[in-house]
Amino acid sequence: MIAAMLLLVWAVRMPFLRGREYDIDTSTWLSSVIAINHYPDKLWTLLNYTDARPLTVFPLLVGSLVGMPVDYSSAEIIGLLLWTGTVLLLYQVCKLFAGESISLALSWSLALFLATICHIFAAYNSEHNSIFMVTAGVALFFLYLHRRWASPAVAAATGTLLGSLIYAKFQNAPMGLLTGAFLLLAMAQRKDWRNVVALLAGCLFPTIFVNVFYGLRGKLDVFWNNYFWNYFYYSFTTQFSSMPIAERFSPARAIRFIFYATSSGIYVTTLVTLAIALPVLSFKRWISEFKINWIPFVFTFLFLLLSIYAVLQSGNNFEHYKLFLFVPLLLFNALFLSMSQPLVRKYAVGILLLGGILQTAVSLKYLDGEIAYDKRTDIDRKVAGHIVKHTRSSDPVVVWGWRDGLLVRAQRPMGYRDVHTFHFSMKSPLVPNWTRDFLEDMEENKPKIFVEAMIPEYSERGHLFLPHDKVPVVREYVRRHYRFVRELDGVRIFHRKETPTVSLLR
Repeated sequence: MIAAMLLLVWAVRMPFLRGREYDIDTSTWLSSVIAINHYPDKLWTLLNYTDARPLTVFPLLVGSLVGMPVDYSSAEIIGLLLWTGTVLLLYQVCKLFAGESISLALSWSLALFLATICHIFAAYNSEHNSIFMVTAGVALFFLYLHRRWASPAVAAATGTLLGSLIYAKFQNAPMGLLTGAFLLLAMAQRKDWRNVVALLAGCLFPTIFVNVFYGLRGKLDVFWNNYFWNYFYYSFTTQFSSMPIAERFSPARAIRFIFYATSSGIYVTTLVTLAIALPVLSFKRWISEFKINWIPFVFTFLFLLLSIYAVLQSGNNFEHYKLFLFVPLLLFNALFLSMSQPLVRKYAVGILLLGGILQTAVSLKYLDGEIAYDKRTDIDRKVAGHIVKHTRSSDPVVVWGWRDGLLVRAQRPMGYRDVHTFHFSMKSPLVPNWTRDFLEDMEENKPKIFVEAMIPEYSERGHLFLPHDKVPVVREYVRRHYRFVRELDGVRIFHRKETPTVSLLR
């Protein structure tokens, strides 16, 4: 049944692969793959040219290494592979306490949603591998609770998985910490000290390894600035989102953002309705079970809360954040369905399947591969055409702005470690560090072409961010090392001067 269900998902999705950019973040990750394939120092490039999310890029890199083209269709296929793994893991976890039939119904509802998923969810993003990794960690936690493993090697591998979550997405950290803490608690209750040590060692290993790697190169500050402080300011300040911290978690904003969307609103509403109703309808049974074995109940409740936190915390209404909700909601419902009376269970599963079918009926329109006309696509074609004409495939290019798809269309490696440059416009204490990194990369990689794309009608949020000539150090570097050659619909293109000039680096 599971195999047939997943084959059906693939059969529906494959004819409607979206071979173009639907989310600019997909272009970010594809540009990173192009850079990693180009530069000889693979590990350094993986850690520094991936927007501090190397494990988001890693599945795409593996796809490239086995011969898949670095394009949007390949990215969507890899995303679907990760979702397939997530559904299988979800089924195995739910089966531990809810039985095969309920687990199949829950997994089917998610698979049905994935089969007709909105293009903004289908476009490969950091949530795809994050959710797979988080679900794998949760699966290992519940398997330990049910005494399915007791090996220190598995404990170390689980710790390494949980310790690696932040390298896929910073918002994973709370869910990873929760899973690790509850796993340690379960081990401590059994006085399983060998596995406690192995789990802790595994959790610390990824960050120790990366710190040693940067430290040996004298670049430890680069790691902490880009991997920690950058996302700390993104998450807990108003540098990127002007929404006040308190307002981000207001009930009005949560309801408006999470529920009011045709792309997922019916499915989310169905899952949340069940998550509210089931604990009430099965109160007597689960409260008695809670007194004996409270860990699964507290864990799934906190896991659900942290998924909501991950969705709301940054203050940005990016649709793909909502992908974090589905697995925690399904796990929570699975636990309380297992505590419910047969009649309640019967109606709950019926409501779940009805909600899934209604969402599918709405979502069928998203299977249309067409996209509304965007005049920026014409500009992309012209600019990418110029890049391809005047460079070799191995020549790095820098795009100043937030138009990441240009390098994917041109299939050229980025000459600066960030494919977008909007952070130079922020009032951040990290700007001097980013400026230093920019100059070092420009000197080392010597990009053949510099594209000024930060214009309001072209770059993403171009009306908010600074063009390069408003950033003095960058303006001076471009003036010394590049010459203006042409303008295409407002996009200025500069070629690197062949005669070397004095560097700004000291």
